[in-house]
Amino acid sequence: MHSKTILDGGRVSGKGLLQDYVQSLLNEKIIDERFSQIRTKLEEPDFIQLINVYLNDVESRLSEFSCFIDSVDVNFSKLSMMAHKIEEKSTRIGARHMKLASIHLIQACDKEDHKLVSQSLCWMKHEFINTRNKLQPVLQMEQRILRLMSKQT
Repeated sequence: MHSKTILDGGRVSGKGLLQDYVQSLLNEKIIDERFSQIRTKLEEPDFIQLINVYLNDVESRLSEFSCFIDSVDVNFSKLSMMAHKIEEKSTRIGARHMKLASIHLIQACDKEDHKLVSQSLCWMKHEFINTRNKLQPVLQMEQRILRLMSKQT
């Protein structure tokens, strides 16, 4: 069973802290309802793994993207396909800001405007850092819940 109870020094502080933080991310539109649905459906270890895989994969793709954009003959269709992959992954986990940044980058690639693509990539990297930094506390709280639950059994 997926528990959202957080223990603090042996005292139950309730579901509140983690849920309130996730709600604040929803309010900021960093994430969307898809994220909450996944969080509710998956057990803590699976949820933690899913988010970590997403963050690592996007970080890797953004590094790869930077290499391609710096080449002399920029292949805009390949860059667009790479941005589509990030957009799909972001949509699947509910990373709303990353999805929007991906769409913007796809549009820039479709225009084959090197300057616009560079600006869009810069924005996407900024959104990724922001998204990663906002998701880290969720992962830390989920890991703490997992540790506390294992101590109780």
